[in-house]
Amino acid sequence: MKKTLYLLLLTAGLLAPLPATAAQQYAKQSEAAAAVTDDGYILVVYGKGWDRFSEALCKKVIAAPEIKEAAGSAALILTPFYQYATPEEKVAQSEVWGSLVEPRANSMETYPCLLMYDKEGYLYGRVQGPVLLRGTMKEIAAEVKAKLEAKHKQEEIMKKAEAASGAEAARLIAEACAFDGIEWPNNARNLVKAADPNDESGMVRRLHFDGWGLAQKYCGKGSDGGLELSETETINAMQKMMKDEAYTPEQKQVLHAIIIGTLRRSNADANKAQIRTHAAEIKKLNPESNLGVTADQVIKLWASSGDKK
Repeated sequence: MKKTLYLLLLTAGLLAPLPATAAQQYAKQSEAAAAVTDDGYILVVYGKGWDRFSEALCKKVIAAPEIKEAAGSAALILTPFYQYATPEEKVAQSEVWGSLVEPRANSMETYPCLLMYDKEGYLYGRVQGPVLLRGTMKEIAAEVKAKLEAKHKQEEIMKKAEAASGAEAARLIAEACAFDGIEWPNNARNLVKAADPNDESGMVRRLHFDGWGLAQKYCGKGSDGGLELSETETINAMQKMMKDEAYTPEQKQVLHAIIIGTLRRSNADANKAQIRTHAAEIKKLNPESNLGVTADQVIKLWASSGDKK
C-alpha cells in the first residue's frame, strides 16, 4: 500500500528527487561555461610533464566524493600547467583554461593546487601547500568548502554595498575584504575610493595601507626615497597612525614592528625595554597572526638579557 502510494505521488510530480549537489567535472572551461553556476569554477592544476606526482594526486582529488560535495555546483576541471611550454603545449594549455586567466610567473600559486574562480572568472581562492600535499581528502574538502562559503558571504556583503552609498558603502566594501583565505572583491580599492572620495569612513586608508611602503618611507635611505627622520620623529608618526581607528589590529602590528626596527637600529641595548613593550603589544593585538606568532622570538632574540647582535 505504502509503495503504491509513493509511486502515485512520484508520478504526479508531488514527490521530486533530491537535487544533485555534487560538482560536475568538465574537460575544459569552454564546456563548463554553458552550465556554470554561482559556485564558479575549481581548477585542479598539476604540473604537466614535470611533476608526475602532482598529476596523480590531482586525478585522485578531482575524483574524490568529498571534494565533489564540498565544491557545491562548481565546475571541476583537471588542468595542466607546463613549466617551459612549447608553442604546441601553450595551445593545449590554453584550450583547457579557456577564458580563465592563467597565473603569472610572480603570482602566489604553488603546484599542485586548486584554483577557485567565481562565475565571472575572477580568481578568489587557492588550496595548496601542506593541506593539499599531505592532507586527507576530508581536510582538503574542508578547505574548499570554507573558501566557497566565505566567497558567497563576501558576495552578499558586496550586494549590500552596491545598494548603499558614501561612507556606508565604503564600510561594507572593507567588511567584504576582511575574509581570511580568499582574495578581496575584484577592484575593491577603486570601488571604495569611488564610494567615499573624501575618506570619511577611513576605509580608503585601510584598504590602501602598505606596510612595506611605510617601512621604506620611514626606515629607508634617502637615496631610496626614505625620509631619514630621527628615532623620535619616526616613532611619533607610527604612534599617531595607531590612534586612527581606520587601521586593523594587523595593520597596527606593522606600525609596532616599524618602531621595533627603529629602536633596534638606533640603540639596541638601550632600547630593550621599549622593544619588549612593542613586541608585547603586537602579540596582544593578534597572537595568531604572523607578527603575533613571532613576538616572543623578538623578545627572546632582541630584548632579553642575553641579546646577541
